This record gives sequence, C-alpha cells and structure tokens, in this order.
Amino acid sequence: MRTSLPVVIVAVCLSVACGEKNIPLGSTPAAQGPNTAEAARKQLEGRWMLLSLNAAAADGRSATVDATGELELDAFGNLRIDYRLSDAGQATLEGLGIHPPNPVIRTEGRVVINPQDQSVVYVNPDASSQPFDRELAARRQNPFALERPRFYSLGADGVLTLVTRHDNGKDAATSRWRRL
Repeated sequence: MRTSLPVVIVAVCLSVACGEKNIPLGSTPAAQGPNTAEAARKQLEGRWMLLSLNAAAADGRSATVDATGELELDAFGNLRIDYRLSDAGQATLEGLGIHPPNPVIRTEGRVVINPQDQSVVYVNPDASSQPFDRELAARRQNPFALERPRFYSLGADGVLTLVTRHDNGKDAATSRWRRL
C-alpha cells in the first residue's frame, strides 16, 4: 500500500496539471456610470403607457395618430412596443402612405442601447447580435420597422420620447410615453 499512495498522488497532480484549469480568464470590469448601456437600460426599464403618436411621410407631411399603446423593456434588453390603432389612426397612417397590416403594430425583440447617441437598435436573433439591416428598412419605407433605430430622450418630467427617422434624417414616427 505504501507504493500505491505516491502513484495516486502523482496521478492526481498530473491530471490537474494536464486537465482544465479553474483559473479565471483575464477580463476588465464592466463599465459603470451614467453614460453606460447598463445605466441607460435601467433608466428605460419597465412598463410605459403611450401618451401620443405622431407620424410623418418622407415628404414632410405629418399627423397625429389616434392610438393607445404599451412599451416594456426588461432587465435582459428585450423590448416590446405595441401600438393599437383606432380606425381613424389607421386612416391617418394610410393618408401618409404608411400601410399598417392590421390595427396592432408590434415590434418585439432583443435590443442594444447606445447611450452615446441615445439610440435603441433591435438585434437580429439569427445574426449573432448584429443589428437588423437598415437598408431593408429603407426599402420598406416603414417608420415602425424593426430595422429602424429608435432615438430616445427622457425628459425632466419623466416622459420618454422615441423617434424613428427617414433616410433623409427627418422624423418618421415620434411617440411619447409615461412610466406605469
């Protein structure tokens, strides 16, 4: 038995030395502070109620759209926005050349928040966290398309404003939200 103990010790030492090591990989600490994606996500996280919705055609024609809605951003960066259009709201969008397929417009998915330019971009789940193709959104001419980035601002009164833009830089859809 005395000869087997040193053999066991050597075998254990070799298996630890040759096997996976439980040494943490070098990394940098996560960014902290007011201008980080984490801080922005926490600021926007929660449920919000639609206060108003305005839409504009690329040629500059604009109108207030009669709609109700809800926005929800969770702790994992999943964003769901629902606009429920009245018949008059649907007619308003049609008059601007925006053709909603039904009275409920829903955008839903994982997003990346960029606090530097205050944008929210939906991420394509099939493209390893790459943003959706913005050129596709331009071809669709849809201000509510997932491919369009949303630009946000949070007012001192607590009202969240989300804006999508046409390719010419003009506002396409502007929605204002109050936290529930």
